[in-house]
Amino acid sequence: MRYKIRKKLVPVGPDESVMDGEAIVEIVKKHEYWDKYHNRYQDHMLIKNLEKAQYCRADLLKECAIGSFVIPRKKHLLGKPIVFGYYMDRDRLIFVDDSGEVEKMLHELERVQIFEKTYVTHLFFEFLEYLVREEVDFLQKYEEKLTEMEDRIMSGRSERTDVSISILRARKELAKVSSYYGQLLNVSQTLTENYNDLFREEDCALFHLFSGRMKRLVEHGKELREYALQIREMYQSHMDMKQNHVLSFLTMVTAIFMPLTLIAGWYGMNFKNMPEINWNYGYLVCTFVSLLLIIGEVWYFNKNGWFKK
Repeated sequence: MRYKIRKKLVPVGPDESVMDGEAIVEIVKKHEYWDKYHNRYQDHMLIKNLEKAQYCRADLLKECAIGSFVIPRKKHLLGKPIVFGYYMDRDRLIFVDDSGEVEKMLHELERVQIFEKTYVTHLFFEFLEYLVREEVDFLQKYEEKLTEMEDRIMSGRSERTDVSISILRARKELAKVSSYYGQLLNVSQTLTENYNDLFREEDCALFHLFSGRMKRLVEHGKELREYALQIREMYQSHMDMKQNHVLSFLTMVTAIFMPLTLIAGWYGMNFKNMPEINWNYGYLVCTFVSLLLIIGEVWYFNKNGWFKK
């Protein structure tokens, strides 16, 4: 599908001619791009990079820029991302996409944006802006999610397994998002360098502006990753405190019954001349002494606040 840029994206028919120098945006599948543009080095490089695309990138070649986008889906950050490539020269912007996502993005961008300038580089800048238009809101909601997780941990309303899984997932997702922002930052910085003189000075200024935005997003993502790490450490400290409390309680129980164990061991020897064996009140006295010891130890521990620790 081909479009002219005239404040809106105007479809161009298959038999319709295009004037030289007129800005054209085209969306093709990978095999269509290969069938049409397979004689140049940059085309081979684009297809090769797209087949093993793992991250967003930009390469400035002779009279063109090529690259790829690997965009994580916000609803499934750890799932399969959206992957497509692009080729851009002074008059053409070609998206190589088998997923159909680029066409949806361009139509959505067209609904909210008027293309005042008929430059493909300006459209590409608007496309970059579209990709990150909701990222600040996304990060704010994710921060609220982490705050809620922290509240659950502090109040003890979370199961141990659920919290561990949630924290691990949050760290993986934030690592994915932060990496994505860093990749877009590298793309914009590469385009700003413009060492093949492909872009106008005003285009470089736009890409520099986008770089500033991406730096802020990278910093925000880094802060959230550190926040998630702090929650993990806080959760570990909370679990250690609970474990220490349990061990302290078991220690006090052991201390309370240790004298009784001594009495039981002492009178369990059954020597022949032990005077208490034949005493009529021996059992009652032993029971009274044991109870007195228990009450005394409980009073002592409570007085020193050991039950409250």
